[in-house]
Amino acid sequence: MSPFNRTLKHLIQYSTLIPPHIRGRLNSSPMDQVRRTIETAPQQPYLSEFPDFLSGEKQFDVPVYTVWGVCEDVTILEKLRSGDYVVPNLHILDEATSYLLDVGGVKLRLFGLGGAVIQHRLFDNGEGTDTIAGGSGMMWTTALQIGELVETAEKVYDPSETRILVTHASPGREGLLAQLSLYLKADFTISAGLHFRYGIVYNEFACQLHQDHYRERLIQSQQNFLQLWDAIKNQVTSYVDDHQAALLRNTLNVVNRLPPSLSDVDDDGAEPSREEIAFKNLWNFNLPDAVLGWIVLDVNNGHVGAEMKSQGFNFAYRRTMSANPSNTSSHTHSPYAGSSPALSNATFPPRPYSEKYKSPDPQHPGPADLSRNNSINGGGNDSSSDYYEGSVSKENHRQSRRQSSMQRSPYAIFVGGLNNGQVTENDIRDFFDPKTVTDVRMPIDPETKLPKSHCYVDMMDPISFEAALAKNGQVLKDNKLTISRSTQQSYNDNRRGRNTRGRSFRPPPK
Repeated sequence: MSPFNRTLKHLIQYSTLIPPHIRGRLNSSPMDQVRRTIETAPQQPYLSEFPDFLSGEKQFDVPVYTVWGVCEDVTILEKLRSGDYVVPNLHILDEATSYLLDVGGVKLRLFGLGGAVIQHRLFDNGEGTDTIAGGSGMMWTTALQIGELVETAEKVYDPSETRILVTHASPGREGLLAQLSLYLKADFTISAGLHFRYGIVYNEFACQLHQDHYRERLIQSQQNFLQLWDAIKNQVTSYVDDHQAALLRNTLNVVNRLPPSLSDVDDDGAEPSREEIAFKNLWNFNLPDAVLGWIVLDVNNGHVGAEMKSQGFNFAYRRTMSANPSNTSSHTHSPYAGSSPALSNATFPPRPYSEKYKSPDPQHPGPADLSRNNSINGGGNDSSSDYYEGSVSKENHRQSRRQSSMQRSPYAIFVGGLNNGQVTENDIRDFFDPKTVTDVRMPIDPETKLPKSHCYVDMMDPISFEAALAKNGQVLKDNKLTISRSTQQSYNDNRRGRNTRGRSFRPPPK
């Protein structure tokens, strides 16, 4: 398979713009048919919404600072850098650009470096005509870029600033990036990678037995780079100009930046204190895929706090396997298989909202007001008591109460009209398509111990959610169904107390 086809298959597998049923068809189709499908669907951006942002049809409501990833287009990045392409509020962090943000009493200095760290391509610019390196759908970092980032950082150095290094690859996996963060005197690093389901926050002191373990990992990175450099040094130095030679010297300084060894001794035999400050004070944030979660840094009165949210793995298929040991349907797949892990049985984690952002206008409540008011007043056809009545047994009743504090799916629907008591959970799943249903909750009447005349169903994604709503009025086992958006709330506000600060809330999709 050609590099272009591999990249296209990868984009299809993980694009959040492709509905699941179309993704399955594309994954099983020949590549020429896949290309025709994408090219003949101009109104459906299966791979990218970038043209909509470029035309102004869509926009970023807040400033966005980012690096490029590993699967990008070199030509587009070069046009963004040159100014041929302009997207308001989009700021690309690269080796030649730095941004200063004054937030919450802290001056945040942002540096960035995009692309993968591929050892044998550190001196290869690929198809790029500028310093951006890449080709065939792959982007990578070069030694010249690292050297120029060092030069940029030295020009703007201010000891009163807090430095954040943003990279695509993780310094925890790439020793060269860990050395770069040391050289830049970074206070935080933020990285991504591909297809992580959980956010990670760590520093080396929390992970390594002692500083020399940390040092040994960076020594290995240093040796790998120097072996490559020794092999091509004569060839490289023969064609670079004076400025490029200076940038390469900067990169070599980064490669030689190692934490001191605790076993070193002075000439007089004494063992001085050689602790690396960054060993304990440099914190690293590794992000999950955007569709799976987020990390928020809360900068307030000089303090930098962190809040994380991630969807994680979906193990609901195991419950289905236990209930139906002979079941060979798609529910039996492992959480690593199937269609895109971002969409296989996904519910999107709610975006972070804070009560301090709520609207002062009582006629237009903000997210915090919505969370509090809806949980008190209910609304629609839902019954607030249903939230805690999940089964007949007391143990399951307690379990249901414990689950009441968990975040519910933003794609939950209310199904009413189940009047004859003949509809089971499996009937509900089959009615809406088992592949798109992630949970069914059938409340029990505490007096009769029988199922109530309605239930709640969590759908997999916006596509299946809208398809489920479209079935309103259809008949299931002689029951005419009433299907609407669920107004169940995610938290029991009465238990929290009316004056307690609200937690994260995401309104249901419009």
